[in-house]
Amino acid sequence: MTATTLPSKTNSGSQKFADWAVTAVTIIALLVGWFYKNSVVNRSLPFTSAGITARTPSGWMVTSAQGNEILHVTDPLSTGFGTTYTLENIPVASDATMDQVASMLTLQRGQALTAFRILGQESVIVYNQEAYEIKYVYVESNPNLTHNEIPNIVMGLDYIFLKGDHAVVATYWAEEKAFDSDLGRFHQFLSSLKY
Repeated sequence: MTATTLPSKTNSGSQKFADWAVTAVTIIALLVGWFYKNSVVNRSLPFTSAGITARTPSGWMVTSAQGNEILHVTDPLSTGFGTTYTLENIPVASDATMDQVASMLTLQRGQALTAFRILGQESVIVYNQEAYEIKYVYVESNPNLTHNEIPNIVMGLDYIFLKGDHAVVATYWAEEKAFDSDLGRFHQFLSSLKY
């Protein structure tokens, strides 16, 4: 029997360069894709009403506002309960305090929302503005008994800002599972709020 030896494989300089070039092009393509995705996801549209301006997420459904609401937008890509932002412009007494407005708002929420429970409330500074934060939870269920949908646990976050004889309330509602992951986008919306 004769032994056959195979020639050993050596990487030439051009082969090493090609390997590095492929790796570099792949990394660059991934970075470009990531930046493009973020630019699409973070697109926003201007909103103005009653001297209040904000930037709402592009592609979200605008629902007709009711009562003191001046803005009601919902993410159509949310599963279950649609992540929602609202803005309210509520008339209050010119000497009203944050605590008084918060009490009025929690009373309204308690009457309108099923199984409403406050998780916490406190005075905060939001983007250099004094505000009052109320964090709560409630159950959202479809009132149409012909649907076999399971009720959703919705977490809510209200920020109350006083503006003379009006209180501006920015609200964030999201399904419990999506609340933390969607919160960053709400903070972008909140940072754009001017009143």
